[in-house]
Amino acid sequence: MSNPQDPNGQQPDPYAQPDPYAQGGYQYGYGQPQGDPYAQPYQQGYQGYPQQGYAQQGYQYPGQPQGQPPQKPNRTGLFVGIGVAVVLVIAVAIAAVVLVVRSDSGAGDRTAAPTAGPSSVTPSTGGDCGVPGSGRASDITDRVASGPLSFPVSAAPGWEKESYTVYAQSIAAAGLQKSMGDGQPWQAGAEVGQTNFNSKLDPKDAASRMIQCIADGAGYLNVNSKRVEQSAAESITVDGVPAAKVTGKILVTGDQLTVAGDDVTVIVIASAPQTYAMLVIPIGRDDMAATGKAIVEQLKVAKAV
Repeated sequence: MSNPQDPNGQQPDPYAQPDPYAQGGYQYGYGQPQGDPYAQPYQQGYQGYPQQGYAQQGYQYPGQPQGQPPQKPNRTGLFVGIGVAVVLVIAVAIAAVVLVVRSDSGAGDRTAAPTAGPSSVTPSTGGDCGVPGSGRASDITDRVASGPLSFPVSAAPGWEKESYTVYAQSIAAAGLQKSMGDGQPWQAGAEVGQTNFNSKLDPKDAASRMIQCIADGAGYLNVNSKRVEQSAAESITVDGVPAAKVTGKILVTGDQLTVAGDDVTVIVIASAPQTYAMLVIPIGRDDMAATGKAIVEQLKVAKAV
C-alpha cells in the first residue's frame, strides 16, 4: 500500500456551476396572438353610379350579392388545418419515443438479473465499514497496543511508527510500517485497533468486511486499478481468546509500481471492546512476510481490561 493520509478530509467540488435553467429557462415569444390581415372582409364594394337609367340593374358578379366585388379568401380554415396537422405529427413522435423507451426498459429488466461471480472476489462494502475515526495513529511504547490487544515493537525490527491508520474506521489504532526501500511508493504495515461498526458484528462477519474496507481506504487511492480476493473467515484463537481470521490479496496496477499488490491478513478478536490485528505485506517480499508472521505469533490479549 502507499502511505495512508487523513481519509476524512472532504473538498467541495471546484467545478460546480449554477444551473442556467434554474429560474425557468429561456422565455420564447411563441403563442402570442397574431392579427389576421384577412379577418375583416372587404366591405366597401363599389358605390352605385347616379341613377342614369340602369342604376337598378348594376353589374352582377358571379356568386356575389348584387353590387359587391369578390371578397378576399378567408384562410382561417387553412391555418387551423395546418396547426392540427403539426400537433398530430408531434403527438405521434412522442408516442413513438415512449414506446421505444418502454421497450428498452423492459429489455433492461429482463437482462439485469445478477449473475454469480467468483466467490473469491468481494464487492465494495461502502458504508458497512463503520464510523470513521480520527485517522491519526495512537502513540506506542515498547508495545503496539489498542485496548486489550498488543504486540511488542521488537517483533518488527527496523519498522517505524505509522502516522495515519490503515483502517480508517477504527478507534485508538496504532501500528508500525516499513517502506519497500526499492524506490517504489509502497510499504508494509502492521496495525492493531478497535472496530467501530454501526452495529455489533460477529468476529467472522467483521473480519470478512474489513479487507474490502482497507482496499477502499487511503492506502490505495493512488493506484490505477485494484481487485480484491479473499478467503472465507476461519475460527482461531489468539492468546486463548476466540477470534476469526481472513486472508486475501489486494491486486493493483499503478504508476511507478512493479509490485503486484499486497497480501492482507485480518484477525478480529472476540474481546471487549472488539479488537483487530491487521497485516499488509507487499506481494513477493518474503522478508516482510516473515516479520508479519512473528507479529501474529506474539499477539497478546490482556485478560483484565
